[in-house]
Amino acid sequence: HPIHFYTACRFCCLFAAYSDTRPVTLLTISPNFMVLFQRMKNVVILGSTGSLGQQALKILEKYKKYFRVIGLSANVQKQLLEQQAQKFGIKHTVLASTDGEKEIKKLSTLQKADIIINVLSGVAGIDPSLAALKAGKILILGNKESLFVEGKKIAKMLPHVIPLDSEHNAIFEIIRKIYTDAIKKNLPLPIIKRIILPCSGGPFFDKSISDLKTATSTQALNHPKWSMGQKISIESATLINKGLEIIEAHYLFGLPLSKIYAKINRECTIHGVVEFLTGNRHKKLETLAYFAKPSMEEHIENALIRAAGLDILDNKINQRIKILHSANKPACGGFHPHFQSLSRLQKNLPGIQTVLNIFKKNPAPNILRNFLIKEEQTIKQFLAGKIKFLEIFKRLQ
Repeated sequence: HPIHFYTACRFCCLFAAYSDTRPVTLLTISPNFMVLFQRMKNVVILGSTGSLGQQALKILEKYKKYFRVIGLSANVQKQLLEQQAQKFGIKHTVLASTDGEKEIKKLSTLQKADIIINVLSGVAGIDPSLAALKAGKILILGNKESLFVEGKKIAKMLPHVIPLDSEHNAIFEIIRKIYTDAIKKNLPLPIIKRIILPCSGGPFFDKSISDLKTATSTQALNHPKWSMGQKISIESATLINKGLEIIEAHYLFGLPLSKIYAKINRECTIHGVVEFLTGNRHKKLETLAYFAKPSMEEHIENALIRAAGLDILDNKINQRIKILHSANKPACGGFHPHFQSLSRLQKNLPGIQTVLNIFKKNPAPNILRNFLIKEEQTIKQFLAGKIKFLEIFKRLQ
């Protein structure tokens, strides 16, 4: 099966790419002692003053014996950028609004850097992602626009990509676990039947179309569970974000769009679900889910530890991954008690279909990039009070 073969190759490549700090001759030595033989990983954060960037710095400080921050970038928050640089003793900083986007690309290819964390917002993050990968860096990717626009190019360099979005990072860990277990036990590698991207439903989950006609930016920014930046909060409220995540999953996991579903999980306690076909003839169904609180810090931590080739979080991560359904554990109604259908919500909030329509109609990078530019401008107009909430969909369709 092409997808089976592709996925197997992808994760075997990941194991090899992320294990370069683990010499075979040292495998029998205690993990704590092995730290002495590992070189600290040099990290650059693109977008360090944003919500995800600040959380990444917090995690890096927690694991300072494994990582050294050597570069930071911001868009306009000069004072905060300077404070961060002073705290971590960083010489390489870029302020995009002053220095220009070319300097961001230079920072993403910094010679001494091992890991690039790209948490830039919007179109600004696309070119730095490509530059980092072409320079041979490990890319922790929190900029979904990169895959939406340049997914075909990035797909060729996937062994160097670790997804940061909560859903994709969770699915990454689920697949990693089941493939690792199969390899250890010398079992046939499972086939991915489908994946589920959980969706909170956003702040307008139970609102009528008449409510949405008068919806304000304050209401749209008030997400019930997640704390996010303004742009992604509006994308979440419109479901545009979930549409981008479906395309992101399409490239990350090598699956057709027909095998990628979005379902509502209002509690936001399930971050990703994967259905596998297991057994010698791949006829047994097994469903695994990643359970966690709605916090991005855990996924940043996961991604960094994987990027460094460490296994210090394996037990913790494995405890997050639970079986929802298997031959030995049949679930009443499958895993649907955890989820609700998106169909009713999508009638009022057509963000997912808007994104999928443009992608299916013409997936050329320049067309998709222009769509995102228009989307960013439209969100800014809504936040400035120049257009109504429902006008966002009309302008993008």
